Amino acid sequence: MTLDEPGLDLAEGFTRSGMPYEELWLRQIALGGSAGRLEVEAYVLGLLHADPYQHDLLAQALNECFLERDQDHPVRYSDSATAE
Repeated sequence: MTLDEPGLDLAEGFTRSGMPYEELWLRQIALGGSAGRLEVEAYVLGLLHADPYQHDLLAQALNECFLERDQDHPVRYSDSATAE
């Protein structure tokens, strides 16, 4: 991700990651999150609005998945998510 590229939103990042919702849910718990599995799915689908903290937990969980694959961290964090 560069300054010219705003990055992926949660839904795009999730789709590209290929992980199931349950894995994303477990990853955000490992980072200190407390959202339930259905909440995580609703945040990714845009059915619920994630506050900046929750958005960043999900973005971090997705980005760690990409980093494990020797890829960049393409999912944007809340400070850039509000610039849409």
